[in-house]
Amino acid sequence: MLAFKSVPVLLLCAAHALSSSHGRSSTWPSMQRASEPGYASFNYCAPDVTAVSTRRDIAGSDGELEGAAWAPTTVRIHDGRGRPWSLEKNGFRLVGDPIDADLDLYDDAAVLGEYYGMCEALVAEQCPGATVVKAFDHNVRCEEGKASGRRLKGGSNVQAPAGIVHGDYTAASAPRRLAQLSEAPKTNDALSKPPLDGVEVAGRRFAFVNVWRPISEVRSTPLACCDAATLRDDDLLTFKIYYEDRVGENYFARHHERHAWYYFPRMKREEALLIQ
Repeated sequence: MLAFKSVPVLLLCAAHALSSSHGRSSTWPSMQRASEPGYASFNYCAPDVTAVSTRRDIAGSDGELEGAAWAPTTVRIHDGRGRPWSLEKNGFRLVGDPIDADLDLYDDAAVLGEYYGMCEALVAEQCPGATVVKAFDHNVRCEEGKASGRRLKGGSNVQAPAGIVHGDYTAASAPRRLAQLSEAPKTNDALSKPPLDGVEVAGRRFAFVNVWRPISEVRSTPLACCDAATLRDDDLLTFKIYYEDRVGENYFARHHERHAWYYFPRMKREEALLIQ
């Protein structure tokens, strides 16, 4: 069981992907429709890509990509409902979690003041061995909102859906981020004080868990998850994100036929997808 958890919060909006496509060092790729039911086209990195980077501004928007080249790949995608998913083994699990219909997830004050606590309670319930659970970040993704330049009330820009096979944090960046959450907030941090202030983090077992919730029912371009049991370390490559005052790292991936992909049809606002 988990003795310690630190939890980032992300929000999922039902939307299509942002469409743009250029060359190796400039683009966030668009998501293409697969022609056959039960399949999807995913943007993996090309086999010769070794590392990718971008710069993120204080509003949360990313610049151009450096070192990127894409290999859109059509893969079989399975209905994940009704299966016994495990965060520890598979890396994700769908849970029911009703919230007030009047809670405005486009309002930073409501998200920070109410929703963070709800997410902490949800993860604590789903991971009963955790002794500390803290929410520290959130992101709202919606194609239409991104295209129109919409901003959260009192906060950062609405972002487009991420149409790239990726994982948040790397084996190197996760412990660095954990340590930063006990230090003075960085420029892009959502909270005005360290979420782990006064908490001893050295030597503690921890996990980052994303809480994805649809703002409205998902009817197109649902989020898909790769079963972690079908993934190998050498499938992954580092994606560096340069902030004003820190450097983050995520994973991008190269395709392998062993990867098994799942999604949860028509996710509703009263459901959340936990991703470890």
